[in-house]
Amino acid sequence: MNRIQNIPRPYLLLTVFIFLLGSCKKDDKPNNNNNDVFPTPISNFVSQGMVDSLRAVGANVYSGTTPPIVNGIYFMHPDSCTFDNSPGNFTGTIFSDYKFKFSNQDNSLYTLLVEQKAIPSGTLSSTPVSIHISGAGNQFSIFLLRTVTPTGITVEQYNILSGTLTSNGIQGLQNILYVRSKGSDPGNIYPPAGTIRLFVNGAPGLAANTSTF
Repeated sequence: MNRIQNIPRPYLLLTVFIFLLGSCKKDDKPNNNNNDVFPTPISNFVSQGMVDSLRAVGANVYSGTTPPIVNGIYFMHPDSCTFDNSPGNFTGTIFSDYKFKFSNQDNSLYTLLVEQKAIPSGTLSSTPVSIHISGAGNQFSIFLLRTVTPTGITVEQYNILSGTLTSNGIQGLQNILYVRSKGSDPGNIYPPAGTIRLFVNGAPGLAANTSTF
């Protein structure tokens, strides 16, 4: 027997209406899945495959073209490595704290300035080649591309800073390292291409606002 024929017509029409309403509803949440829409400057150099591989190990990478304004100074403490697929494997290691200074954000170009300082040494990280931001709502990801030459080895790497902006700072701040390529390294001094390291702001998970850099 056809079960649909036994449903009173008014209820059947109501069911169909609810189904159609649900299927047409717009989802305003930022994307964190494989149906991503990134700003063009990011999609030009970041592949969906790379994003998926980062998410597979616990990284939060937020797509979207309406990121929040994140200008400010934030203190990442403690700085804990929760994933490392390199031969050295520093998973579980606590690293130096960091302060991050974000400024001059431009959401028409999806650009901003990022400065990064190790605490307490005061050492500044090298200036990125490019910096772009994505996101929606209060969630964001900042993509930094750097070319560094540790011990003379040319290395191209990404850092992706992701989190949720709050009035008190950045909740769940992650600093994601991805080694894109490296030059000749016969002694394997530097981690190989494809290395992913995930650093998170430990408990209570908030990279708090601070007034000094």
